[in-house]
Amino acid sequence: MSDRAPLLAGSYDHTIKLWDKRSKECVGTLDHGSPVESVVALATGTLVISAGHNKIKVWDIHRLQTSGSSSSVLATLHNHQKTVTCLALDSTNTRLMSGSLDHQVKMYDMVGYKVTHSIKYAAPVLCVGTTAGNSHLVVGCSDGMINVREHPSPQPQPTKRPISAIVPGSNAYFARGKNAVPHPKDILTEPSSKKPKLPKYDLFLKRFQYREAFDYVLKVRQNPELVVSVLMELLRRDTMQHVLSGRNELTIKPILSFLIQYVAHPRYTVTLCDVAFMLLDLYAPIIGKSPRVDKLFEKLNNRLKFELKVQEQYLRLQGKLECFLAVSQT
Repeated sequence: MSDRAPLLAGSYDHTIKLWDKRSKECVGTLDHGSPVESVVALATGTLVISAGHNKIKVWDIHRLQTSGSSSSVLATLHNHQKTVTCLALDSTNTRLMSGSLDHQVKMYDMVGYKVTHSIKYAAPVLCVGTTAGNSHLVVGCSDGMINVREHPSPQPQPTKRPISAIVPGSNAYFARGKNAVPHPKDILTEPSSKKPKLPKYDLFLKRFQYREAFDYVLKVRQNPELVVSVLMELLRRDTMQHVLSGRNELTIKPILSFLIQYVAHPRYTVTLCDVAFMLLDLYAPIIGKSPRVDKLFEKLNNRLKFELKVQEQYLRLQGKLECFLAVSQT
């Protein structure tokens, strides 16, 4: 940003204020419409980008001075499901990055404001940034972890010696490469006459038959990772509630059995807990009407209580070990 460009300040009162560095006075106010979490400006100082709730707005400062706040909005982006917590520009000012409580980091092209990349993390995203040259993407999450992704730099292509032009259709044109010696690491590929066959659950998802896809993987249950992957895809498509609703005693039993068996697995806990909460919201009115379903819900409750008790014991043991280590170091 140039020295003459105004300073920016975003607030939870829904406004972004522009301050003149020389007179120290407010020269403009933008109304985002919700509490402002982050605000950035391009190096030219003509565009301002703000984030609040699940919206990102791009503002033109020159329009603000002539037409007012409402007409200065160039674009409004609604690509996040939850509150956008941070914004950042890459070192070339050609990409905008946003992090959100929906665990997503999204990258936008500054020309058309379209999403070019989307990365999902294990916890809500609180901050995002890149190093000089855009070689690394650094993301901070609410679980205390800092994630660093490296962008491989393009390798220089070896220069080729100029080859004399060969006239198409001549004998030399059809004989080129005839005496080339294959490299030992070359891989021979042959075109397959058969098209790759999609798994049955993929066919169901492709046809938007979400309930059939979920019931199929739950029935086969070859691998719990496959079942959880389908659950994550259904949650991402926001169709999980439709898949779980309208079930009877026989069709809800396999779902509860799977939750009881794998809800305490560290890799599946987050996804399965979301499914369990959704299941309780849907079928809370019928609890007490079916002894079999009540027994499965009770087993799920006991499984979660046992896991919480084990975690509490682990935390107590960790605290004691930390005390011993602190005493031994003094």
